[in-house]
Amino acid sequence: MQTTPVALSELLRLAFPSGSEFLGTAEQRSHVVQWANVINLPLHDESEIEEDDLVLLSAGATEPDLLTAIAALAQAEVAAVAHVGPLPESVVKAAKQMKLPIVILPNHISLRQMHQAALTLITNRQAQMTQRAAQVRQQLEQLVAEGAGLDAIVWAMADLTRKGVIMQDKRLIPVATWTHPTLGQVWNDVQQSLGNTDLLPKGWNDRKFAAAQRRIEHQVLPGGLARFVTPIVVKGIARGYLSLVGIAEELDELDSLVAEQGAEACALEMAKAKAVNEVTKQMRGEFVDAVLGARVAPKEIEQWARQLGHDINVPHAAIVFRWEGEGHPSLRRLETAINGEISLTRVSALIRVESETGRAGAFVSLESVNSVKPARDLAAAIYSRTLAEYPKATLRCGIGRPAGSVAEWRTSYREAEQALEMASQLDERQPIFFGDLSVYRLLFKMAEHPDLVSFCTETLGALTHYDKDQNSRLVETLEAFFAHHGNLSQTAEALFIHRNTLQYRMDRIAEIASIDLDNPETRLALQLAIKANRLLNARVE
Repeated sequence: MQTTPVALSELLRLAFPSGSEFLGTAEQRSHVVQWANVINLPLHDESEIEEDDLVLLSAGATEPDLLTAIAALAQAEVAAVAHVGPLPESVVKAAKQMKLPIVILPNHISLRQMHQAALTLITNRQAQMTQRAAQVRQQLEQLVAEGAGLDAIVWAMADLTRKGVIMQDKRLIPVATWTHPTLGQVWNDVQQSLGNTDLLPKGWNDRKFAAAQRRIEHQVLPGGLARFVTPIVVKGIARGYLSLVGIAEELDELDSLVAEQGAEACALEMAKAKAVNEVTKQMRGEFVDAVLGARVAPKEIEQWARQLGHDINVPHAAIVFRWEGEGHPSLRRLETAINGEISLTRVSALIRVESETGRAGAFVSLESVNSVKPARDLAAAIYSRTLAEYPKATLRCGIGRPAGSVAEWRTSYREAEQALEMASQLDERQPIFFGDLSVYRLLFKMAEHPDLVSFCTETLGALTHYDKDQNSRLVETLEAFFAHHGNLSQTAEALFIHRNTLQYRMDRIAEIASIDLDNPETRLALQLAIKANRLLNARVE
């Protein structure tokens, strides 16, 4: 039989289970193992012991027999001794004095199985690697079956390899991580660096290409580190990336094997979670439809909400989104962006998608009826994400006022819809809160009335004509002046001009329009005219 000697460190990694304890020096870990034998105690025939053997001691021996055996084995210069369960302190001390390394195997392990695993690694390395892969796969798939989640899977991988493990989503945002103590001080830096798309293997920014490759890449990282990285493939596309990070020279076959099996387990968990999430989203959408349609009795609504795990007794505000223009992304991508930000911000919300209108909305939980901040923050985050991913697309958003009870949800949703339409007509590129619209709500009702056009012409006509003829910015200056409550310093700063320049412009405005800016009635008329003019111009465009 052809054999290939292996290092003791390889046996520890590739044959023995996680949780095995090595009692010896770093140098002793490199001892070469030629063969593996199980020895029953008391020791009767020393001829069966050979140099560079791995000796697995049977359990249940007395302390004197163990001490005698340790002395004989050290004399024979065996590579190491393995034992299931702890040894008496006197035996450990004797082995240390005789420079004989010991491996303490977990109590639940079969000595015969360990013997077989060691021999297989020595005589048929590929067979042992296949068996090890099957063991790892079974362990990780069991976690998936139990619904342990991604955190548990990543922890198991870290426990198996003694390496840092990081699972990232398709945007390279960490979803689950676990680090080894040796990486504790640099782990935050490692995570930050791995968030750079430029660090992905060549071509892996194309998630379909990465999925087609479906391989494990070895990459050198700064600070003497390295990683094995592989895509997490679900339905032919990379839904994320899995990395095992460690000291460069310590990454080995087990790390590569665990990365491969771990990616498969993560893919199973992600596919399962996605299926559950789709059902949950559908149920939540149907719940919102029922509330808005007033088709279900209040008691049934409360029971339904409890089943969904959503608290409807806190205030909520409605948000409604819609793409505009040609060639915009799909409604599905908008829904994905909304779900993604809800997950990141951990805000509680119920999503509703209207395929027939191309709108996606959400009811966001608030802390009180006096603050719509969570809804504003979520809407702003969704805007930032979509702008980064689809810079050429136009997204509109409206936010309704807080609803103190479920009975008021319909009102908040209608307000969000109205704010959305106003955002479209005003060509507003940021979310509009219905409560901020104030006078616009009246102006919209007068938009078709000729008196509104006459009012704008009489109030702002001279300034708009001057701006057009002279290519100046007097109306814009006036709008900024009112936006900063007449504060010249703040207005100048907002316009990036000197205060003296602003004062000159204000004097020209008063002169050209023949107005007195100190008159409150004049100021009110000008502010109304500016808002009406913006509305009318947007409708023309």
